[in-house]
Amino acid sequence: MITFFTTPKAFQGHIGIIQTNALTSWSCLTPKPEVILLGNDQGVKEAAEQFQFRHLPLESPGIPVLSEIFEAARAAASHDYLCFINADIILLDDFMPTFMQLSQQFEKFLMVSSRWNLDIQTILPLENVTDRTNLRNKAVQTHDMYPAGGTDFFVFHKDMFQTVPPFLLGRGYWDNWLMYQAKQENAPVIDVTADVIAVHQNHDYSHIKGVRKGDNDAEAVFKAAEGKRNLELAGGQKNIYTNYDADYVFIKGQFYKSWNLKFIFRRLKSSMRRLKIRLISQK
Repeated sequence: MITFFTTPKAFQGHIGIIQTNALTSWSCLTPKPEVILLGNDQGVKEAAEQFQFRHLPLESPGIPVLSEIFEAARAAASHDYLCFINADIILLDDFMPTFMQLSQQFEKFLMVSSRWNLDIQTILPLENVTDRTNLRNKAVQTHDMYPAGGTDFFVFHKDMFQTVPPFLLGRGYWDNWLMYQAKQENAPVIDVTADVIAVHQNHDYSHIKGVRKGDNDAEAVFKAAEGKRNLELAGGQKNIYTNYDADYVFIKGQFYKSWNLKFIFRRLKSSMRRLKIRLISQK
């Protein structure tokens, strides 16, 4: 079916609470995914044991590196489809049916969704369907959906993304690059925001060098030196794609071709670039 993999931070304080909520939600999915927790931070191994997930330590200390994470997860996964997901994202009962429908329609694809932000300070009861439905409704009613660049899970076939730059995780731009790279591999990018409510539990970004404690402005990530390094690894702004660049949107169980203005402009720009290369090569 599908293998989730993620790199939690230390299970301390508020971060520990929201990560526990996220893991609880994944354990309630039907059918149940395989889940791999990667990392050496405090409480990660114990959380894997608590939820009967798998644990893989990382060889490199410090900030997780995306290329190492993908390589380790791919080698360990039991399934053909992988989902790289941030450890603060709550998934609900709409996720698995959507994934299953996409996997029946396409062999290789990249499934993405914008996130819905919520302030959550306590452990949530998520084992009951009613509680999960109430949380879903609350997330939608807040109308706090992060813009199209805020994507916190990526579902893809394990044969994709064989070569990944050494992005520093949590420092921006790597997620945009994944959408760009999927297109280079001729795999459709499918935006399921309308059908999958991915709940992002708000937190500060004090783990980023140069960001003050209590600052929950995600834009600070991109302005930091580590974010600028990730942008360079991505190949610059030309390779920074968002959900607006998706090939399809998935709404109420139906696929629709994307035709928003940004998508059309990107397609036109890409076609002009290919034409220019072809003309130069013929000289």
